[in-house]
Amino acid sequence: MSDPHDLPNPAFTPRGIPAPGWRASAALVLAAVAAAALVVLVLFLWRQQTNPGFSPGPLGVRYAVQLQNGQMFYGLLREMGPHHLQLEDVYYVQPFTTPDGRQGNRVVSRQKNDWHGPTTLTVPLDRVVTIEQVGGASQLAKLIEQDKQSPK
Repeated sequence: MSDPHDLPNPAFTPRGIPAPGWRASAALVLAAVAAAALVVLVLFLWRQQTNPGFSPGPLGVRYAVQLQNGQMFYGLLREMGPHHLQLEDVYYVQPFTTPDGRQGNRVVSRQKNDWHGPTTLTVPLDRVVTIEQVGGASQLAKLIEQDKQSPK
């Protein structure tokens, strides 16, 4: 009987080059790792698209958005993305003093009054402190309706 060391190793060809089966196994392992990485990536991207972090409510409704710097904007929610929100028909409140010294506030349309007439406002979500729905019967909603009725 031969010594076991004298038997040829089936994993190697006579010249000492790995047999073709070795390459096929390595390719299979590599394909499995790539498929797993692709599944993880797809799940991550799907989660980013379907879960924006928070959802204030339906689109087309007026919201009050407070930013980190203290600014408040009131607008119709047009789009909610994973990293931003977009408002249209945007207003802000501007304080004023009358000639006799009384304090007051006025509602200002960005589209009508800002020099560049913006139609939308896009805000990164990491700059938003709060977002609240504006009540339809609120004083702000009434003032905005009055502004819409007035000529430009």
